Amino acid sequence: MQRTLLAVALLVQIHIAAAGEAFKVSDIRIEGLQRISAGTVFNYLPIQVGDRIDVKKIAESIRVLYRTGFFQDVTLERAGNALIVIVVERPAIARIELHGNDEIGSDKLLEALKGVGLAEGRVFNRSLLATVERELQRQYFALGYYDVQIESTVSPLPRNRVSIRLDIREGETASVQQIQFVGNKRFSDSDLRDQFELGPRAWWAFFSDSDKYSRQKLAGDLEQLRSFYQNQGFINFSITSTQVSITPDRRRIYITVNLAEGKQYHVRNIKLAGKLIVPEQELRALLKVKANELYSQLAVTKSSDALRKKYGELGYAFANVNAVPNVTEQAKTVDLTFFVDPAERVYVRHINISGNARTSDEVIRQEMQQIEGGWLSTEKVKQSRQRLNRLGFFKEVNIETPRVPGASDQVDVNVDVEERQTGTLRAGIGFGTGSGLLLNLGVQQDNFLGTGDRVSFTINNNRINTIYQLSYLDRFYTLSGINRRIGAAYRDTDARRANLARYGLKSATGSYGYQIPFSNEDSVDAGLEYEDLALNLSDDPTQIQQEFIESNGKRNRAFNVALGWLHDSRNRAIFPDSGWRHHITGQVAVPGSELEYYRLNSDQQYFKGITKALTLVLSNTVSYGDGYGDTNTLPFFKNFFAGGISTVRGFNINALGPRDENNDPTGGNFRLLGSAGLRFPTPFVDPNAAQLTAFVDFGQVYDTFRGGIDLGELRYSAGLAATWFSPLGPLTISVAQPLNASSNEDTQFFQFSVGSFF
Repeated sequence: MQRTLLAVALLVQIHIAAAGEAFKVSDIRIEGLQRISAGTVFNYLPIQVGDRIDVKKIAESIRVLYRTGFFQDVTLERAGNALIVIVVERPAIARIELHGNDEIGSDKLLEALKGVGLAEGRVFNRSLLATVERELQRQYFALGYYDVQIESTVSPLPRNRVSIRLDIREGETASVQQIQFVGNKRFSDSDLRDQFELGPRAWWAFFSDSDKYSRQKLAGDLEQLRSFYQNQGFINFSITSTQVSITPDRRRIYITVNLAEGKQYHVRNIKLAGKLIVPEQELRALLKVKANELYSQLAVTKSSDALRKKYGELGYAFANVNAVPNVTEQAKTVDLTFFVDPAERVYVRHINISGNARTSDEVIRQEMQQIEGGWLSTEKVKQSRQRLNRLGFFKEVNIETPRVPGASDQVDVNVDVEERQTGTLRAGIGFGTGSGLLLNLGVQQDNFLGTGDRVSFTINNNRINTIYQLSYLDRFYTLSGINRRIGAAYRDTDARRANLARYGLKSATGSYGYQIPFSNEDSVDAGLEYEDLALNLSDDPTQIQQEFIESNGKRNRAFNVALGWLHDSRNRAIFPDSGWRHHITGQVAVPGSELEYYRLNSDQQYFKGITKALTLVLSNTVSYGDGYGDTNTLPFFKNFFAGGISTVRGFNINALGPRDENNDPTGGNFRLLGSAGLRFPTPFVDPNAAQLTAFVDFGQVYDTFRGGIDLGELRYSAGLAATWFSPLGPLTISVAQPLNASSNEDTQFFQFSVGSFF
C-alpha cells in the first residue's frame, strides 16, 4: 500500500515538474523544514546548482529524499530556472511510555525497541508500530508469556512531535505439563527429567516456578542433558530435534525431545604432548580423567583447566591446552591426547589501583601477592583478590590483566575496588527478665584514616555490667605482614543490683600482642595480658564464692600469656560462600601469679556454596578452663556462658548452664556450641548488602568440678536471622524458638542489634 501511494505521488509530482522543458538549475530553495537542516537535504539531494535536469532526474531526487525516512511528502517545483524542494517532515518521537510491563523492565524493553528503530528523538514512522509489537511479543514469548497483548496509541504534540504509549497486558506464563523423550534406551525418562529445571510442578511445591516455560530455561536444560550423556561416556550423543507444543488457550505446553544416544565409550590411553615444562608425572597427577573409566567431558574439561592453572602459576598465563580424542569405534574406546602450548612467559609491568577513595594504595599493595616485575602467576592473582576481600573494606574487588600494547610478554595488573563503609557506630538494646535493660555502644573504625588499622571503643551497660574497652590493631606493623594489637579494658560487675548474684567484681586489664603469618591462610597469635581483679561479696555469699575467697582472697593480680593459631581460607570476610575459618586460642596465667588458671577455646566456621544463591553455614565452639597450682578450679568469674544472639539464639543472654542455690546462672568451665544454617539472599535487596539464614542452634555450659558432661542437657533452637548492611548501618535481627527449654531458663523470641556507619 505504501509503495502504491509513493508511485502515485511521484507521478503527480513529476507531471507538475514536467510542465516545462528540461532546464539548467540556477538556484535551489528548500521549503517546509522544521527540525531538519537544509544542509542535510542538500547532502542527500542528487542535484546541484548548474546541473541540467529532466523528468528522470526529478523522479530520482524524490525517491532519494523519501528513502531518508525523514519526510512523509516531497514535491519538486520550478520557478523560472530555480528548483523548489517542498517537504513535509515526519514527526519526531518525544517520548515512549510503557504500561503494564511487570515481568520485563522498561530499560530492557526500550533497548529492544531501539534495535528496531523506535526511540525517543528519532523520526516516527507509523509503519514501525507493527514491527514494534512483534518485537515486544518476541521478548515476552521468550519468557513463556504467549498470551501477551499489546496496544499502541500515538498522540500528536506541538512542534511536529508525537508521544507513543504502549499498553501491555502480560497475561499468565504458559506452564509445562509434560516432557517426553524419544530415543533414550540407556536412561529412563525419570532419569533424564532429573536433569531439567523445567517440568510439571509438584503439588506441594507452592513457590516453585519449575513449570514456568521460557526458551532460555529450555536451552539450558538441553545443554545440561547433553552434558549428562557426555559425562557418562556417550561421546557422540546428539539432540536431533525438540518440539514445543502449546494448547489453543496458550496456557499449557508439552515438550518432546528427540535424541540419539550413540554408543558408550571408555578411556583407553592418556597422553601428554607439546612443551612439558613441568615433569610429566606431576602433570599426570593433576588429571581428573582416568584410563579404563567411562569417558567424561567434565573430567576432560577439568583436566585441561588444571593443566592450564599449573602453567599459569609459573608465569605462562596464556598457555593453551587442547584435549584431542581419538575414537576407536570397534573397541568403543577413546585415546586422549592433551596438547600443551605454554606460549611466552608473561611478566607484570605495573600494578594499577583504582576506586580506593579512602584506602591508601599501600594497604592494597600490602595484600597483593603478585609483585611488579615478576612473572604473572594466576594463583597469586587469585590469592591477592581473596586477601583483599578478607579485609572487609570493599564491596567488590576486580582484578584484570590486560596485555601491554606492543609487548607480547608483558601485562598490567589492574586492581579496581569498590569501597564499603568501614567505620561503625554500633548500638544494641534489649530487655531480660534478669538483667533488665541492656544497652551497648561501640565505635569502631576498621580502616582508620585509610591505613588499614583498626581502632575501637566499646561500652556495654546494664544493671549488672559496665564495660569499657579500647583496642588498637596495627595491621601492617612490619612489611612481612606481622600485625600488632594493643588493648585496655575496665569492667565493673554488680549483679546485686538485680538480685541475681551476691558479688561485685571490678577488673582492669591491659594487653599487647602480635599476629604472625606463616602462609596465605595460616597465622599464629602471641601476646601478654595483665589483670587486676577486686571482688566485693555480699553478706550472704554463695558457697562457690565463699570457697574462692577462702582460698584466694578478694584482690588478685595475674599475668597471662595468650597463644593462638588461625586458619582462614574464606573467599571473603562478609557473606563468604566458600572456605573455613578455625581459630584455636589458649590463655594461661603464668606460674607465680596470684591466680593460676588457663582457658582454651576452639572456634570453627565452614562455608559451602550449594547453589549460586544458597550457602551452607556450619559453626561450632568448644571452650574449656581450669585452675592449676595453688588455684584449685577455674575462678567462677572466668566461667563461660551461653544464651543470646551470639551463642544460642532464642534463649536470653547467659541463660543456660548451671545455677547456684539462688537459681541464678553461674556459667561453667566447659562450653559446647554449634549451629547449622542455610544462608540465602534477601528478596529485592542487593545480595552483597543483606542475607537471610535459616538456622538450628545448640549449646550448653557445664561445670565439670561439680558434675559431669551430659549431652542430653544440650539446648536447641531454630529460627530465621537477617543481616543487613543498610545505608544507616549494620542491622542483625533474629527470631528463634527454643525447642527444649526448661522452666527456669529465660527465653527471648526476638533479638536484634543495630548500628550506624560513619
